[in-house]
Amino acid sequence: SQDTISVVFSTTKAVAALCIAVLFDRGRLRYDDLVSRHWPAFAKNGKANITVEWVMSHMSGLYYFDEPITKEIAANHDFMRKLIENETPKFPPGTSFGYHALAFGWLVDQIVRHTDEKKRGIGQFLREEITEPNGMDVYCAL
Repeated sequence: SQDTISVVFSTTKAVAALCIAVLFDRGRLRYDDLVSRHWPAFAKNGKANITVEWVMSHMSGLYYFDEPITKEIAANHDFMRKLIENETPKFPPGTSFGYHALAFGWLVDQIVRHTDEKKRGIGQFLREEITEPNGMDVYCAL
């Protein structure tokens, strides 16, 4: 049915990138900004020099999290924020590529939450700023 929700895995990365591009277009962030400029607590544990660009291009070194993520944890945005703040990059940021298969969505969600003037998560931002105004039916669980 047309109302069936389907998991699309990594194609969501394009949707997340669109949200970041809208925030860039509105002057809320720059790709060369340090993530910690908008989210100071992110700078802990070797993450002080990570840029928005490095997150978006999978060069932040945060391509997985040390703590196992359950459904309950995944739905708790405050817990995920703290988890990311306490993570240590798996390689020196900006020096290599590590595909952020699962971590990407949570990283971008927190960047959106910290740069959007209304502090919305990526799902709400996408719906209110991109999909609904353009008559699109796209759902993002974050």
